[in-house]
Amino acid sequence: MKRLRSGNFKDRLFGILVVCLIGVCVYRLGKIDMDYREGSRAYGSIEKSSVSKKPSQNKNPARDAKKRKKKEKFNFRDVRIDFKKLKQLNEDVIGWILFDGNGISYPVLQGEDNEEYLYVMADLTKNKAGSIFMDALCSANFLDAHTILYGHNMRDLSMFGKLKKYRQEKGYYKDNRYFTIYTPEYIYRYEIFSWYEAAKDDSVYQVGFEHDDAFGQFTEQMKERSGQDTKVEVGKDDQVVTLSTCSAEGKRFVVHGKRIDWFINAK
Repeated sequence: MKRLRSGNFKDRLFGILVVCLIGVCVYRLGKIDMDYREGSRAYGSIEKSSVSKKPSQNKNPARDAKKRKKKEKFNFRDVRIDFKKLKQLNEDVIGWILFDGNGISYPVLQGEDNEEYLYVMADLTKNKAGSIFMDALCSANFLDAHTILYGHNMRDLSMFGKLKKYRQEKGYYKDNRYFTIYTPEYIYRYEIFSWYEAAKDDSVYQVGFEHDDAFGQFTEQMKERSGQDTKVEVGKDDQVVTLSTCSAEGKRFVVHGKRIDWFINAK
């Protein structure tokens, strides 16, 4: 029997290790890709069954057809959210966030802590996409001076993945200035006034404010740190929603919006 040379044995062992490593990488990438597809499919199904647009009241079919040929202006008040259906899906659904045109459209949940929905979707399925969820210390009715919503920065731009475009694409803010939050009782309209990178323990994650001078200083700091001067005024009497997602090197990226209007949600 021939003795294997030490060099050949090491080469074969190295080759086996390389193959195993490639196999593990392929498996993990495949699992991540599957999570993306499953997450997108699940939230697409939830949106299809829970979000609708109020039918046109125009009784002139010819005029309707002509209007459809043009690019219709988005009207957030025409949107209807079926919270009864969403509550049947998950009692922790407290609202729905919808941007005017960039595709961010998801249920908002609130768990007992900020870990519960980190990797669990609105339908209670485990998935890397997780959910859009409110900070556990905030009031579920969106009436706090400062409310924080978290969402993952997904590679396929789902969840809060598109938020990074505010700093990456010139002119993105111009076409994506507004978002709406729907609750069973009210519709809240927000205008974005600031965005920037922040550390995980940044003071921007402070909640529990009153509408006083301390909160006025807090909002002023938000505005001063912005990657762009949006010319939007904000102060101690405003109600601010912060959208937070992951960023590079363990940091986070935040987008701030102030409430500019509210309406009773017509059932």
